[in-house]
Order: sequence, then C-alpha cells, then structure tokens
Amino acid sequence: MKRDKALMGAILKQLASFGTIYGDVEKIQASLPGHVAPELILHHLRLLHDRGLAAVDMHNFWRVTDQGYDALESGGDLFATQDVPPAPNRGIDN
Repeated sequence: MKRDKALMGAILKQLASFGTIYGDVEKIQASLPGHVAPELILHHLRLLHDRGLAAVDMHNFWRVTDQGYDALESGGDLFATQDVPPAPNRGIDN
C-alpha cells in the first residue's frame, strides 16, 4: 500500500476538527470527501502515529498529538523533519 501524503494531511485535519472527541476509522471515513476504504484510512493513521502526529487509545480511537497540532499550525509542510526526537516506545494511550 502506497503512502498518500495528501490523505495523511486530510485525516490529520479531520481529527483536529473533532476537538476533544476522539475519532475512530468510521467517523473519519464519514467526514472525508468521496469513499476512502477503512483499511486505507487505518494505514495512514498508523503512518501519522509513526511520525508522532496522531495517537491511539486501547479502543482504537484516534486523536491529534501536541506535535500534530504544531504541524497543522505551522501552515507549512506537515511532513518536514521535526526537531522533536521520537519517543523511544510509542504505545497506545491509556
């Protein structure tokens, strides 16, 4: 499965639009234009998680991280190299 940076940006923006409510794959899918397959959304959520821009809890609800908000607010390239070192072990939110 190929990475789609535009889709990653759209997903991150949708998660941010949910405010304090976490989003699951179905909620994200319903808010994206067109039909995007759930497995494609999940794949890109995991890529966002790898970059530290999104976090997931044990019930598979997703949220934007502080680093993700910084990337959105920068208005530039969401996927530019970030100065914050990655966490040694990115698990799930509890």
